Amino acid sequence: MKRIRAILENSPLVMSLLYMLAGGLWILFSDKAVKALIQDPELLSTVQAYQGWVFVALSGSCIYLLVNMHNTVLNEAFNKLKKSRDEFRTTFEYAPMGIARYTPNEELEQVNRTFCNMLGYSKEELTKLRLKDFIHPEDLKDARDLDELLMEGKQSFYRVEKRCRRKDGTYFTGMLSKSVVFDHERKPSHMVIMLEDISEKKETESALKKSLNEKNILLAEVHHRVRNNLALISALFELQTLFAENQKVKTILNDSQMRVKCLALIHESYTAEEHSAHIDFGKYLNELISFINHTFKDEIGRLEMKKQVAPVNLNINQAVPAGLLCNEILLEVFVRSLTDSNNPEIGINLEEDEREVQIEVKFSGGMKEMYLKPEHSDTFGALIIKTLCSQLQGVLNVTKNKNMNLIQLQFQKSNQRGPSSTFT
Repeated sequence: MKRIRAILENSPLVMSLLYMLAGGLWILFSDKAVKALIQDPELLSTVQAYQGWVFVALSGSCIYLLVNMHNTVLNEAFNKLKKSRDEFRTTFEYAPMGIARYTPNEELEQVNRTFCNMLGYSKEELTKLRLKDFIHPEDLKDARDLDELLMEGKQSFYRVEKRCRRKDGTYFTGMLSKSVVFDHERKPSHMVIMLEDISEKKETESALKKSLNEKNILLAEVHHRVRNNLALISALFELQTLFAENQKVKTILNDSQMRVKCLALIHESYTAEEHSAHIDFGKYLNELISFINHTFKDEIGRLEMKKQVAPVNLNINQAVPAGLLCNEILLEVFVRSLTDSNNPEIGINLEEDEREVQIEVKFSGGMKEMYLKPEHSDTFGALIIKTLCSQLQGVLNVTKNKNMNLIQLQFQKSNQRGPSSTFT
């Protein structure tokens, strides 16, 4: 039934055809049906006299039903349209952003209450104004090219910041979005603008930029002082070495100075990354190798060196222990092994495979017992190596033979947080 009613309501042609069919059947068969049903001639004559009136009454009833049904459909459509219009007006009026519609001549036709509240005008006052009356002249001039692109249909909308003038003469920063509506002939019918007051946002951004600038200055000063302090400590170790008479003491001071310079190199690598929490460990390792090689080149003599160092980014909390560990290993290799070799050779590899970092050092010469079993050694260097390996949660493997020795360090790359550290 619902389907039949929908067809009747929405298809006037079907109703017309049904009426024509009923009328044709009436004309063709009504007389025959009456004669077949009524045998009395006098009664038959009376019925035939009113037969036409019956048709008129039935036709009128059908027309009434059609008109009433049509009016019902129209009323329902009108009510839906009115409800939709009221909902749109409410949405337009109470939108959290200022909305206005204006002609291509920049005459305002319709504005909502938010738009009025932003500018301090009433709706009647705004409809008498143009955009140039409340937009800063310089900002209005800058947007002309964008307006032309909108009018030509080359751009659907644009968003720009504007300095908007209130009724009392004060200005605020607004984010203005503009689009154009075309008619059926593709001619500009009217334009729509949406205005949002972003003054507080701009003030907050300005305060944040100022605060960030102050913190950058402070951080640069901290880096400068750390760099100077590390250089001062290194110089003190060097001066103390000059006055030391015991060779063992000199060795300890030299090792300590190298560790301080290792930390200084890590610090320099970190500051070069523009305050990132990660450093390029491959770059740092190349600098460390060059520094140690330059320091001990006179003691070692001619050195054959091979390097394959891949760029590996490490979290600063891993880079520090990994850098110190590499310093300890290279220091022992250069000072204790290569200096005793007739044909000093060294190969250094750094690679990363599925977040596993592997460092290999192949070198000629002898090897101290501490590298074979650092956990059983009581030397300070062995303690440092064991502690740093534990901090990295890494594995140190050592292989010794007649020609070349191999030290392998493996650890899993992670964004671990160090003690009292805010870096992740």
